[in-house]
Amino acid sequence: SFQTLRFCDVSNNAIQNDASDILENFPPNIERFFASNSKIYGSLPASLNSLSKLSPPNIEQFLASNSEIHGSLPDSLNSLSKLRQFDMSSNALSGILPGFADSILSLQELDLSNQKNGFTGSIPKDLWRFQSLKILNLASNKIEGPIPPDIGKMTALEEFDLSNNRLVNAIPSELGQLAGSLKHLGLSNNMFTGSIPSELGQLQGATVLLKLKENNFYDSSKTAPLGLCTLRNVKEFDLATDPNLCPIERNALSDFYYSTKGAEWTDITDWLDEYASYCDWHGVTCDDDKQHVTELELSNNGLSGRLNESIRHLTFIEKLDLSDNDIKGSIPKEIGLLSELTYLRLSYNAFTGTAECLEELTKLQLLHLNSNRITGMPNMTQLDKSEYNESTFVSDCGVPSAFDETPECENCTMCCNANDDCYPQEVTPFEKMGLTYITFPAVFFVSFIVICCMVALSLYLFGKRKNRGNDLTMSAERRLEEDDNYALSRIGKESVYSYFVTDMVFGWLIAFATLGIQVGILVFFIKASEANLQEDTIDIQFTWKCPRDSDVCKDKADLTNAGWVIFSLLMIAFLAKDMINGCKLIYHSSKVRHTIGARIRYFIGGMGLCSITLFALYVSTVYNKAIATSNTAIIANSVIVLFIMEIDEYTFSAVDAINEKWTEHAADKEVSKMKKEIAMQRAQIELADKEVSKMKDEIARQRAQIESQQEEIDNQRKDLRMLREAVEKIQESQTVAAVASASDSESAECEDNTGAQQVEEQVDQITMPSEAEQKIQELNAAASTSSNTTSACAAHESITTHAAES
Repeated sequence: SFQTLRFCDVSNNAIQNDASDILENFPPNIERFFASNSKIYGSLPASLNSLSKLSPPNIEQFLASNSEIHGSLPDSLNSLSKLRQFDMSSNALSGILPGFADSILSLQELDLSNQKNGFTGSIPKDLWRFQSLKILNLASNKIEGPIPPDIGKMTALEEFDLSNNRLVNAIPSELGQLAGSLKHLGLSNNMFTGSIPSELGQLQGATVLLKLKENNFYDSSKTAPLGLCTLRNVKEFDLATDPNLCPIERNALSDFYYSTKGAEWTDITDWLDEYASYCDWHGVTCDDDKQHVTELELSNNGLSGRLNESIRHLTFIEKLDLSDNDIKGSIPKEIGLLSELTYLRLSYNAFTGTAECLEELTKLQLLHLNSNRITGMPNMTQLDKSEYNESTFVSDCGVPSAFDETPECENCTMCCNANDDCYPQEVTPFEKMGLTYITFPAVFFVSFIVICCMVALSLYLFGKRKNRGNDLTMSAERRLEEDDNYALSRIGKESVYSYFVTDMVFGWLIAFATLGIQVGILVFFIKASEANLQEDTIDIQFTWKCPRDSDVCKDKADLTNAGWVIFSLLMIAFLAKDMINGCKLIYHSSKVRHTIGARIRYFIGGMGLCSITLFALYVSTVYNKAIATSNTAIIANSVIVLFIMEIDEYTFSAVDAINEKWTEHAADKEVSKMKKEIAMQRAQIELADKEVSKMKDEIARQRAQIESQQEEIDNQRKDLRMLREAVEKIQESQTVAAVASASDSESAECEDNTGAQQVEEQVDQITMPSEAEQKIQELNAAASTSSNTTSACAAHESITTHAAES
């Protein structure tokens, strides 16, 4: 019946009754009255105290929203002590908000929003007394004045909406005391000034609506509180996307702070200050207009946690240095969107996964990814290496590695290993030609052999033209026999390479085998010094360091120019002789007088000697450049390579120990020939000695005959003198006889003629010994011949002595 009716719902109907009639005829025990979304019109009764006639008034819920009720609320609702929900939103009420007495403090929801005429005046200062009030909605009215700070005492308030009014002054910071209960705060479209209180950011899970230009926050030089902008606590903030009040880069930095556990940082000066410019935060640098972040340097600052995707909003950043921290997880792909980035250091962290996203950074000039756990390196072909040189792109692509398989990094300029030691990964001149340390010497020696062949052939043709028409003389033929000995002296008589100048097949096999062993050993050194820093077989010493506090990698090796000078002197001292002798042997092979076989032997011997010498020099240089870390190390490495060059001599000694005949054929062939020749010369000398002895006996006999004939000549000379004396006496007697008579002159003349004839006959007999003188001359000639023979003997004795010395 009407008297016992407790619940009445006439909402969502087309009832057209005057509100006063309805309210003045309420059932006495009504508790809930719903008349929303109807066509109730008219005004409220002058006083709701008329409800007190229905003693006692038990109304708890009065809902009459979205109707056409106008007028004002009565001055007091004191009689409605049990009222919990009062909703007359979306009507045409007006006037001043009434005061609320202590008798209805149980009110939990008061909604007077969206009035066509609108309430005026200010918010009652004693509104805070409604400690049970959960919803207070006064939006879309004409309320003026400030918000009473005591509203912050309404700790049960969940929804507080004052938007679309004429409220002024600053928003009271006391509203932050509603944290924990308030879920919706609507203050938009008012006339607030000053700064937005940072305490609003403490409204956990709340929706905060402050937007539209009627709120003059734009006139403030400060931004909105960071807590509101980042929505760290609140659910929604309608100005969060406003670039003036909530710069997106500040929000990104705030997210970065929380994702990297900013509370544990070493230095957090000004970070997360609610109003301070983010350009003043530690490690942050902005452009001249203080609008955009250009640098973020937080090296060695205790960062941990992970990087999140909000970093993509730092679109103007050029330098990002997060090295020497403990950031984990993968590198967010959003970093690849930072198109202005030129400097990126993420080294000495704990990043994992791959970094291919960085390939989009086309302006990057420096990238450090070393000392992480990144397995996939980006292909940074666009890196400009002119400014940072070896330090341009550093990653963990060296050995020993922390991974089972060392990551490959084709474009890295520096590869570091698990020990944080590094080595530059340079493109060698050989690689620029499409060669390696191994293929380059192969190409070089093929070219060298071709050139030597052309030179030797040219010299041969020149010599042949020069000697055209000239037969080999006996001395030239003898020279042919001496050529092998000359070749042996050039290539070394105590080296297995001496077999190259012989026609001994077994010796050639030994020589080639030794040459192959030497080359094979030296190839191991080349492979160990190959610039493939991902191979475990390399001997390269990682002597570079990329410090945590610097972006420049430095070589810590103690090798100086003095070490290279000593290295050069060692190479010259030990290899120059072999190189010169090899060249001489190649030149020697071009002589016209040689047979084709001899020329081939000499050429191969010279080429072998030159080639292994040049190869040893090449290997020693490359190996020392790769692994030598000090002056003593370069000397030690050089000695090792030079020892390998002695293998041919040690092999020769081993062959000699096995069978001396094998080495004699190679080294002592000419010595054997010389020994035979010396023996023949000695036999000839002995025959010559016998002939000399015979000649000496003949000379002695002839001398004895000469002495006997000389004595005979002396006697004949004595007789001749005696005859001459007799003739003189006869001439004297003839002179005396001439004084005799003339008469006797004719007879005396006749006698004198007869005597003279006798004297002449005697003189003729005396001169006969001239035959003896002729004999003496013959003997003298024989003596001269004997003297020549003696000289010949002396010559033989000299040859014999020389041969013995040889």
